[in-house]
Amino acid sequence: MSQLRDQLAKDGYCVIAGILDADLIDHARAVSAGALAQATADHRARNRSQGSLINVADYPAYAAVIGHHALRRVFADLRFADPRFSSGYLISKPPGGPPLFWHQDWWGWDDPLSYGPALAQLFFMIYLTDTSPENGCLRVIPGSHRRPHRLHEALAAHGEALSRVDNPDDPLFGPMPDEVAVPVQAGDLVVGDARLLHAAHANRSGEERSLLTLWFHPDFASLPAGMRARIRQTYERRGVDTDPVGGSAMTLDDWPAEARDIVADVLVPGGQTAPPHDWNRVPDWPQGAPAPPTV
Repeated sequence: MSQLRDQLAKDGYCVIAGILDADLIDHARAVSAGALAQATADHRARNRSQGSLINVADYPAYAAVIGHHALRRVFADLRFADPRFSSGYLISKPPGGPPLFWHQDWWGWDDPLSYGPALAQLFFMIYLTDTSPENGCLRVIPGSHRRPHRLHEALAAHGEALSRVDNPDDPLFGPMPDEVAVPVQAGDLVVGDARLLHAAHANRSGEERSLLTLWFHPDFASLPAGMRARIRQTYERRGVDTDPVGGSAMTLDDWPAEARDIVADVLVPGGQTAPPHDWNRVPDWPQGAPAPPTV
């Protein structure tokens, strides 16, 4: 696992093959099928680029995934000191779904730690089907979590127009010369830095392409107090731009005891009394940062 941790630090992502068993994938598929059946046409249209953005907090049956022993092994092998789960989404691209726009997901760019080696937030992508460029696999720009890139200048990322795909010719949907495709098989796990620029191919297959994106903070206790407070707000579904129905919606604190007990050791603790860190998705690279690639 030391090689994978080194790749995560250098490239901003790594793939852990075959870590998740068939029973877990089958369970996640069943829960996800039920969730997608309840997704409205408006939700799908509003999130056409992603396919869906269904918060896992609305479905306590996802506890079996978030609390699975295989993820605990990954935490230990990657030497995560205090891993905590803050949120997650079912992202499911239907047949004919367009590409996912280029973006990065980090919101703490006002803090100096965002420009260093610290792993403040990671995505755990659990794909429920095999993926390829044909059906919408992940694509990434290796190293973009630690250096400026011209895509950082696109302030509209995460905007409603991109999610709806108002302009399919927007360059944020297009190819990048330094991109790398990341095809995986169901049961593989993609771990990535929230700062990593990533997107996804269009789904040109005849089948739904679904994944769960789970957000973990690998060393929560070491983060600044304001950042911990903001993460608690995310856990409470307050002020998150990808969760417009949050606030009055269910959180993991509302789950039945048997579900909550499965994940209790990785939940973001309450009692975060510091002023919450500002929400800022736009980096402002300091002088001396590596130059953007010229390609």
